[in-house]
Amino acid sequence: MPNTQFHISKAERNEDFYQTYNLDISKFNEWAVVVLFYILLHYVDAVLRQDASLPKELRDPMNHPTRNTAISQCSALTPISSMYINLYNRSREARYGKIHFPNSYLSGLTTFSFKPVQDHLRKYLGLS
Repeated sequence: MPNTQFHISKAERNEDFYQTYNLDISKFNEWAVVVLFYILLHYVDAVLRQDASLPKELRDPMNHPTRNTAISQCSALTPISSMYINLYNRSREARYGKIHFPNSYLSGLTTFSFKPVQDHLRKYLGLS
């Protein structure tokens, strides 16, 4: 069972990957959406690991539906749950449906879904 620090390290590694490959301006912006989602997934898992009020299976979710349930039951995640679910849905579209999002869409998704969630999670976890 990964601990909180594992998930923080994984999220930060994914952030490094995103920045290293300039995915904000990549022609492969569907993969940018996927990477943005997985950055948040690991920050979410780090928060869930710390919530002792949740049952074990929700503190260490093994799949997306369980994680989405956990998010709805974790008071620390309530303020960002709809934005996280939006990015989850866009990531699924990128992986299994649409092949390409318009560049302006990626910019909006980053500004209005990813960044507010990232900021909230990093602040909650005591990260700068």
